[in-house]
Amino acid sequence: MPLGSLNPTPDPRAKRLRQLGLFGLAMAAALGAGWWWGQRQPSTAAANAKQTTLERNSKQLETKLAAGTASDEEQRQLLRLRLAMGDQPGAMKLLEPLSDQNPEQPSLRLLLADLKSQNDDNAGAEREIRQVLNVQPLHPQALQDYARLQLKLGRQQEVMQQLQASAEAAKGTPEALPIGLLLADVQQSNGLNGEATATYQGLIASHPADPRPMLALALLRHSQGDLGAARSLLQQAKLNSTPVAAGVLDQVAAGWAVGRIRAEAPSANAADLKAPVAPDPTAGSEPGGNGLAGGSGA
Repeated sequence: MPLGSLNPTPDPRAKRLRQLGLFGLAMAAALGAGWWWGQRQPSTAAANAKQTTLERNSKQLETKLAAGTASDEEQRQLLRLRLAMGDQPGAMKLLEPLSDQNPEQPSLRLLLADLKSQNDDNAGAEREIRQVLNVQPLHPQALQDYARLQLKLGRQQEVMQQLQASAEAAKGTPEALPIGLLLADVQQSNGLNGEATATYQGLIASHPADPRPMLALALLRHSQGDLGAARSLLQQAKLNSTPVAAGVLDQVAAGWAVGRIRAEAPSANAADLKAPVAPDPTAGSEPGGNGLAGGSGA
């Protein structure tokens, strides 16, 4: 299990991709029916058994660590166990020497910074992130963590200046795309949609075979209510995507189409939605259709 996957904080941009669903209503109905009580004891027992297993596995490693005989890999295993048990102070205590001993693995120091931020040690978190940036000033994850921390502290202007300088320095390097996407994301969060659009368009021009800037711009257009442009951009992104990703984009486009239909209904009553008129079989069919395969119109 790579340590990069241990980061307990999800990518903040994921919130823009979350869709409203009926899970909350379904859960409420289940609670009302008594399902929760029926499942509570087995779930609690399973959780207790898991906790016992974690504690048993960590006991031997803790003993070796205290004796100074734990190998680097054993310390990593113990780190994973402490995180799994929710022992953030213990994880930070272990990460301090680990990150110093492995400067070639910035993911360790960034994990330490994230844990410090979660425990309101913002100064400590910034210090750890800057240590990474001092060595690798264009490290995308370090810049993302730096931006997140600065935005948390209300330093929007400092973030913008840092990312603009980083994006300029990254031109022509593999880091140009992730840093540019991060810059555009921060621009959006500050309400600078025009600047974000320009950043995305520049990334599309310099990375025409990568679907990410097209998808990001499609999401921005959709948030602005321009469904036609959003669907057109999704179509372009699909052409440069893997089959699995293309299927996901089809689902996104279908979801947008359903949302548009619902918005046009006179009320929330499904009976207000009129069935489409069947096409005349003798008339010529026009190209296009619903979903990504169709035109950009809504």
